[in-house]
Amino acid sequence: MPLDRDVKAALRQDVSTANKSNVADVIQKVEAARAGLAPDDKDYERLGGWLDDLKAISGGGVIGKAS
Repeated sequence: MPLDRDVKAALRQDVSTANKSNVADVIQKVEAARAGLAPDDKDYERLGGWLDDLKAISGGGVIGKAS
């Protein structure tokens, strides 16, 4: 079952404003939401991409900026 629209919007907002000081909390939220989804769910894939971005932020990277 896909994520509720409001939940997805809240997570998207958290991901878009994530920074070094809050990225661990945002990662936990995204992982928790993803845990309830089937691997073939489009939201599962979407959240996986967000996790990749968040892990880059936690490592000091900037999303969309070439290294």
